[in-house]
Amino acid sequence: MGKRWYVFGVAFLLLLGGGLLAQQGSAPEPAGKVQEEDLPRPVRPELASPRATMKTFLEAFYQTDERGNYYMDEPMAVSCLDLSGLLPDVRELSGHELIIQLKEVIDRTELVDFEKIADLSEGEPYVFLRIPGSGEVTIARVDNGEWLFTKETVASLPELHRAMEDRAVVEGVERQAPELQSLSAWLKSSMPESLRERIFFLEYWQWIGLFALILLGFILDKLVVFVMHVVVLRYLERRQQQVDLVMLRKSLRPIGLPFMALLWWVGISWLGLPPTVLQVLLVAMKFIVAVAMVLIAYRLVDLLSDFLARRADKTESKFDDLLVPLIRKSLKVFIVAFGIVFVADNLGTDVQGLLAGIGLGGLAVALAAKDAVSNLFGSLTVLLDRPFQVGDWVVIGNAEGTVEEVGFRSTRIRTFYNSLITLPNSILISASVDNLGMRRYRRWSTKLGLTYDTPPEKIDAFCEGIRELIRRHPYTRKDYFHVYMNEFDNAALNILLYVFFEAPDWATELRERHRLAVDIIRLARELNVEFAFPTQTLYLREEKWSPPKQAGRDYPAESARLQDKTRADAGDLVNEALGGTIPPPVIFAVPSPPDDAADTDSE
Repeated sequence: MGKRWYVFGVAFLLLLGGGLLAQQGSAPEPAGKVQEEDLPRPVRPELASPRATMKTFLEAFYQTDERGNYYMDEPMAVSCLDLSGLLPDVRELSGHELIIQLKEVIDRTELVDFEKIADLSEGEPYVFLRIPGSGEVTIARVDNGEWLFTKETVASLPELHRAMEDRAVVEGVERQAPELQSLSAWLKSSMPESLRERIFFLEYWQWIGLFALILLGFILDKLVVFVMHVVVLRYLERRQQQVDLVMLRKSLRPIGLPFMALLWWVGISWLGLPPTVLQVLLVAMKFIVAVAMVLIAYRLVDLLSDFLARRADKTESKFDDLLVPLIRKSLKVFIVAFGIVFVADNLGTDVQGLLAGIGLGGLAVALAAKDAVSNLFGSLTVLLDRPFQVGDWVVIGNAEGTVEEVGFRSTRIRTFYNSLITLPNSILISASVDNLGMRRYRRWSTKLGLTYDTPPEKIDAFCEGIRELIRRHPYTRKDYFHVYMNEFDNAALNILLYVFFEAPDWATELRERHRLAVDIIRLARELNVEFAFPTQTLYLREEKWSPPKQAGRDYPAESARLQDKTRADAGDLVNEALGGTIPPPVIFAVPSPPDDAADTDSE
């Protein structure tokens, strides 16, 4: 059956054993539901004294219709019993059998003499019968002033009836209780005497029936889950919808529990169990059904979230990718909160008192959960302002990485070394968020070092060739880039390469940066331009003796002459380079591709 069903079976038997051991006690009165209403009502005359109650109970079996036929007024007889120790469902199932058992016990004890029963509205309880080890039949005054057969009497009726069933009806009884016509009575009468022996407050055939019901319930649960799985899969195939099969199987797993509990509910009503045992079993089944319904709703949220996530992946907007986790967590929180109230209500707990307690403690909880409230507003800030979306590369404080999930309390960021950073959403209200994922262009700034023996004309050709590569590459920004020699380094002539890539993600940026870099290396090879690397050159010079310089030489005049010549040579170089005109400021124009553009790199 599986480990889960073994646990359910053990829990079922433990609940049953607890109810049997507590048979001498009484079940707690469901809060807010009492036999006496919230407002006091007048005492009914037919229940105003022990004599009136006994008379009303017996007369319920002597009612006649218009034709003079006797019939039993079941509501009148049931009203004489204090059933406040039983749940409403147990009262409906056991009421008919309880009044018949009480009538048979009375008929087999003695002929009722009403003159011996007190007719006072106040006084001591009236004990009609007491059997040590089995119980007693007592009429006592309850809180609303009426006299009823006590809860202890109701609880001990099965034992009293078993102890008295071999006795004959006393003489003088005009009308006996009608023969109990029910499936449980028929089953009991059909069982051999060997199976009607008692063990642990139940007969053998009742224990066998309980174990059979447990087994049938598990089989029905498995069958319902299998059928639902097949039906859902066929429906999804017809609609051409994809779904995670593991999640679907997990979502449908608790759907058979209500059917299992329903089978148990119907089955235990056929076993003629004592009210206390029946009450424990009904509470257990109610608990199973309530928890199953909450689990089904909880699992369906996962299934719905998976469907919405698949739909969100097909859209270009990432806002729905951010919204789906919030919807999933919101629904789960609501289902858990509602489920607690639902389970408590099915177990007979005072839900109004529970909600009132939650309301009174709301202020204290709000003060204690100040950070949680701040995180909630932070999540709303992310939802409304949209500073980032799921999948964006962000830098928030010291945290840098890709946004993986945004929840009510925190935001999870996956770093580039694959660790997971959890940031409280309250930080997002005041923190500076650098969303690198929203960039249209990604910058690349580097220096290309050429050897010092590179001729100037090759430097110009190399720089212009790089500019043309930028103009031709499909992912580079064409309206803004710089390629110029701008630095004399210790071991190289540095050329500044300042370019932008129009790439949607880092992987594309790295790929296109690689392509441009490889093309630059090829261009350098075509021009016979060598890249420099850090070197040191050691010059050795032999010093020879020379006679001292003659004094009186005019050094200032010689220096001035040399400067004039240098200025003239520099002017000639500038005129030769500029062609006698001053170049205008740099204006980036995207050239049309030449005819051989098909041979260039394209994407």
